[in-house]
Amino acid sequence: MKLGLGKPKQKDPLTVTNPESPAAIRLRELCGGDAELYGALSHLLFLDPKKIMTPLDRVLSEAQENEARGNKLRAEVAYRIAGGISLYRGDLDGVSKYFSKAASFSGDSHPEYKAILKKSTEAVAVARKYYEEFGSSILQA
Repeated sequence: MKLGLGKPKQKDPLTVTNPESPAAIRLRELCGGDAELYGALSHLLFLDPKKIMTPLDRVLSEAQENEARGNKLRAEVAYRIAGGISLYRGDLDGVSKYFSKAASFSGDSHPEYKAILKKSTEAVAVARKYYEEFGSSILQA
């Protein structure tokens, strides 16, 4: 009768798997080795943008209301969501505008906002390719 008190079995080191998903691997490829852009997009892209049911105008309204009330955290989050919707739609102006607002509330706590702002054209192009490849059709603006 064994009670499981023996030596633990050794795991075969050759069977270690890559923890990155195929989507993360493809995003890294689309970023062309730009680690800063990859880091920013991996934090800001929506995994399934079709599940975002709140319209952009309502998100912006909430952001402005929270900004007026002085609730900086909620305003930042709403502008971040608006920026993500703009990435999904391929709207370069929206990406710049909304992530700029989010960055103004976050200070230095979210470097991905500044990275997106610095490389917004590339970010929109990569996001478009990413969403096209992973089955999400780009919404019409």
